[in-house]
Amino acid sequence: MKGAEDLLKIRSFAGYELQKAKSNSPEDLFNRSEVIYTYHGKDRSFELLYVRYLEEQLPDLTEQLTMENGEQLAVKDIAALACLLQADGYLERRKVYINDQHQFSDLFQNLDWNKVKKICVKLKHSSNPEESLL
Repeated sequence: MKGAEDLLKIRSFAGYELQKAKSNSPEDLFNRSEVIYTYHGKDRSFELLYVRYLEEQLPDLTEQLTMENGEQLAVKDIAALACLLQADGYLERRKVYINDQHQFSDLFQNLDWNKVKKICVKLKHSSNPEESLL
């Protein structure tokens, strides 16, 4: 993904625990993770929807999710970012749904945690989104 990194600018990312819209809906079992980015000069968004239970099966991520200042990142906040950083195929998609534990845990295998933390720091402490380049 070396070539793609040069053309990828992360603008923002966030995660959400979904709430029930109706009393009989299962929405409260899911998380949504979103990334707004620029790729090849075009503004895009990517959304990952996944079953919250999958996140709970990855307790060993705690150390990687801890920033140098002690701040704790949430899996739901960086899951979509992990998708984009791990595989070029996600760059061409707008939405992805994952309900498989193996597929979800693969997002975090061999992830460059230093790059994730660098992006987080740049976005939180920068008033200029252009500074949040990969």
